[in-house]
Amino acid sequence: MPELRTDNLKAVAVYGDDQMNDARMALMTVRAAAESGAVVLNHAEVTGLRFTEGRVTGAELRDRTDGTEFGVTARLVLNATGPWVDHLRRMEDPNAAPSIRLSKGAHLVLKRTSPWKAALATPIDKFRITFALPWEDMLLLGTTDEEYEGDPADVAVDEKDVTQILDEAAFSIRDQQLSRDLITYSFAGLRVLPGGPGDTSKAKRETVVTEGRGGMLSVAGGKWTTFRHIGRTVLNKLAELPGRPLADDMEPISELPKKLPLPGISNPRAVAHRLLVDAPAPGPRMAADTARHLATHYGSLSFDIARLANENPDLAKRIHPDAPEIWAQVVWARDHEWAETADDVLRRRTTLTIRGLATDEIRGKVEDLLGKRA
Repeated sequence: MPELRTDNLKAVAVYGDDQMNDARMALMTVRAAAESGAVVLNHAEVTGLRFTEGRVTGAELRDRTDGTEFGVTARLVLNATGPWVDHLRRMEDPNAAPSIRLSKGAHLVLKRTSPWKAALATPIDKFRITFALPWEDMLLLGTTDEEYEGDPADVAVDEKDVTQILDEAAFSIRDQQLSRDLITYSFAGLRVLPGGPGDTSKAKRETVVTEGRGGMLSVAGGKWTTFRHIGRTVLNKLAELPGRPLADDMEPISELPKKLPLPGISNPRAVAHRLLVDAPAPGPRMAADTARHLATHYGSLSFDIARLANENPDLAKRIHPDAPEIWAQVVWARDHEWAETADDVLRRRTTLTIRGLATDEIRGKVEDLLGKRA
C-alpha cells in the first residue's frame, strides 16, 4: 500500500477477504437460472399487476427498448425488485405501509498512481468504515451512508459525496493518490434496509420477507454474501403457501444442492494459462492482461470467447488500447448475456466505463455490433 499515511499511525490489523465484480456475479447467477429453465427478460418494466378474485396472478410489462406491452400470468408472483419493492407492494395494495427504507452509498473509481497489493479499511467512527480497494486495475473508494427518500432511479453521486469520500480517504491515504484528476468514474447505489427509526449506518442489514393481501411475496434487503441463503428462505416460504405454487415435479427444497457452482467457475490462473498456450497458429497470441481479464470474469466460458476471437481476427482486437477487453466480449454479451444497449456492454458486462474509456466512438461501434444479431 505505497500511499499509506504512516504519520501518527498507532496500530494495524491484517485479515483476508475476497472481492468480486458484482455485475459479472449477477450475470452468472442469471445465466445459472436460465440453464435451470428460467425465462429471462432484460429491460422489462412492471407497469401493473394482474388479479384473479383478489389474488395477484401475474404482471403487466413494457419492453423499455421498443415500447412493446405484454403480460405474464403466474401461479405466484415474487417481488424481488430491491429499492422498488414498496412500489410493487403499492400496486398490490395502495394502502400498503412502507416495509423498508433506503440508504444511499456512493463510490469513486480512480486511476492508481502506483501498484497496490492490499485493500485498506479505515474506521471513521463506531459504525462506519471507509474502504480503499484495488479493483479492476483501479482504486475503488467509499462508501457513504445516508438516508434516501427520492425516486430510486434518480440516485446519483453529488459534489457532497465526492468531497466526503476524498476527505475520509485522506485519513489514511496520501494526497497524490486522491487528486480529482484521477477520478474516472463515480456511482451510487441504494441499500434496502428494514423500516424503522435511527441512523441508517446503525441499521441491521437484514432480509425482509412479507406476504401481501393479494398473495404476492416480497423480499428485500440482504447482500451478496447471503444471496443463496436468501434464495432458500424464499423457496421455503413459497413451498408453504396454499395452492401448491411450486411445480409438482420440482425437487424438495431440502434436497437441492447447497454448493452448486455458478457457470464458468474454475481456477482463473489455470484458465489464463490455457488461453495463452492454446492460441492457434499462425494467429497472434492473446495478450497476458486480456487472458487474465477473461479468466477472472468468465472462468471457463473464456474459451468460448477466445474461439470467437480465433474465428474472426477483428474480434480479437482490443476495444481500447488501455483496457484488456476485446471485441469478442461484445458479441458474447449480445448473444449470451442479454445485452441490449451500449451501457449494458460498457458498464454492466465489461469495465470500459469504470475505466473512463467508453468514448463516443467506442459506443457507436458497440451499438453497431448489437444491431447485428445472429
